[in-house]
Amino acid sequence: MKLTDEELRNLRDAYNVQKKTQGRRKPDRNGDSIKVTMTFEEWLQVWVDSGKLDLRGNGRGKYCMARKSDLGNYALGNVEIKSCEENSREAKLGRKVRQCTRTVMSAFHTGRAKDDVHKAKLSEAHRSLPNVKCPQCGKEGRQGGAMARHHFQNCKEAEL
Repeated sequence: MKLTDEELRNLRDAYNVQKKTQGRRKPDRNGDSIKVTMTFEEWLQVWVDSGKLDLRGNGRGKYCMARKSDLGNYALGNVEIKSCEENSREAKLGRKVRQCTRTVMSAFHTGRAKDDVHKAKLSEAHRSLPNVKCPQCGKEGRQGGAMARHHFQNCKEAEL
């Protein structure tokens, strides 16, 4: 497979980003830090051998370089190219479901009345916002909220 200079430069940038960001990731299941120990040439050869170099990326239908069993370093012999969906699914295996998920939190807050202290704080915060004037229709109101939603770029009086 013959790559242009620009494609090689972009791939080298991608390799460097992966190498740099691995140090900031959480440790693997054994508590070991995750490092990229392959050279750029080895990293590129793994991608070329997989035949999926042009499908690299994040998200559905794309492929990523993954560690076998999500353990150890990104090293020759310990990596494989898999779909992002498969890698994400495998990463979640064996982990405890978090107690505080979005659905639990939204169920907790749904329908709860705000107490008077909370209402007073919200009111004070709203009153402290500066007044702004819509240049399209001239209406004045507090910055944000309904003014941002219905005026300025979204104003009905705006010239089309």
